[in-house]
Amino acid sequence: MKLRLNRGWLPHFTPRRRRILTWCGIVLGVVFIYLYIFGVSAWFVIIEGRNLSGKDDPSSWKTPVALKDLSISSAPGRKLSYLGYEFEVPWDDLDEQKTRLVGKWQVISFHSGESIVFSTLPPNGFVNSFFEEGGADKRAWSRFLGAETTQSDYAFIRAALETTPGDIGLLTPRGAAARTIFLLLMKSIQIIANEGHSGIFLIQTRDFRGFQYGNPASRPPEIEADLFADKVHLHFVFPEKKWPISQPEINRVIQSVRPVHQQASSVDH
Repeated sequence: MKLRLNRGWLPHFTPRRRRILTWCGIVLGVVFIYLYIFGVSAWFVIIEGRNLSGKDDPSSWKTPVALKDLSISSAPGRKLSYLGYEFEVPWDDLDEQKTRLVGKWQVISFHSGESIVFSTLPPNGFVNSFFEEGGADKRAWSRFLGAETTQSDYAFIRAALETTPGDIGLLTPRGAAARTIFLLLMKSIQIIANEGHSGIFLIQTRDFRGFQYGNPASRPPEIEADLFADKVHLHFVFPEKKWPISQPEINRVIQSVRPVHQQASSVDH
């Protein structure tokens, strides 16, 4: 007696079923290829996109904009000179006892309660730190971030500040997505370190270009400004104390920065 195998439980591979299985295989293949090529951006958009949404981190969507108020305060003031640079301030009540050099930071105090913290930094220290302290290959960083981005601190910081979560989509290639995520992390560091949550503004003077972090109208704890030239990086901090500093007062300081004339030959500017 021959035993017959009951095939009733086996699927019936009709032409229609074969087409369905073929298309399922194609779809799975496309998904696999997509995850392999675009997996970084998909992870960012689906998972990390929540953390960088407008509600959770609105500052990540802020980009540098031009200052609307370019006026300069005409209040009685004086010219000051520190660390090889001179600039005007809109106050004439300098407190010489409290004005002193603390490490590499020049603290400038006034009897009215206003103050300025000023420092000079080496050029491109931010970019060079990746190459020197981190031991990274400069050519590899240039390929990853782009040659223009790694040319100077100004170019690097501007690229980071102009990056937003909207630059990553579900079709963004892995390399571009990784670059964007890295720049967003650097942007977050810059905004947090410089109190830039209330706004980021572009600065342009005769000798410098840079960024102002903070909008005086929003009364942040302090306003900070970075000025870049080919061979120097200047940093200003304007703490808020008795009353808020105004944009024209900040403009008077920033727009008047010059190398001290008698030291111009020995100071990089």
